[in-house]
Amino acid sequence: MSKRLWITSSLAATGLVAVATPAVAGTDAAATVPADAPTMVVTATDADAAEATILQRTNQLRASEGKPALVRNAAMDAVAANWATHMATTGDFRHNPDYSRQIPAGWRTAGENIAMNSFDPVYLYTQWQNSPGHKANMVNPAFNRIGIGVVEHNGAYYGVQVFGGY
Repeated sequence: MSKRLWITSSLAATGLVAVATPAVAGTDAAATVPADAPTMVVTATDADAAEATILQRTNQLRASEGKPALVRNAAMDAVAANWATHMATTGDFRHNPDYSRQIPAGWRTAGENIAMNSFDPVYLYTQWQNSPGHKANMVNPAFNRIGIGVVEHNGAYYGVQVFGGY
């Protein structure tokens, strides 16, 4: 959606981490897997492509489970991208404590997935899909809107999915 420059300042982040907040009800435990793969040179277009691929794969997963497709929401994209940027630039890898107040009003249920890895922005989807709590958010039939943000910071990719049921 929006064109963003990849962040290039320093952060000592290697590995793979994913955390889910299902339906504003709590958090899953983080999973950590070390990764020493080389980093990629990327552009703002790559962020958009990664986000589009994450949306496509999330909707394919939903379809495989008989769930309707999620509709991408620009305001929710901004919330997701802003939080991914916050995590990348501060090293504060945790859920956005305010996402449910930042997404458009009127939601009945909301959730958030976050992840980080050091080798592939699209692999953020795979991390979420392979984690029961993250996958539950992605296939939750109560959700019908999604915002996606992917940011690269010094070779580490930070991803956020924000879900809403309207």
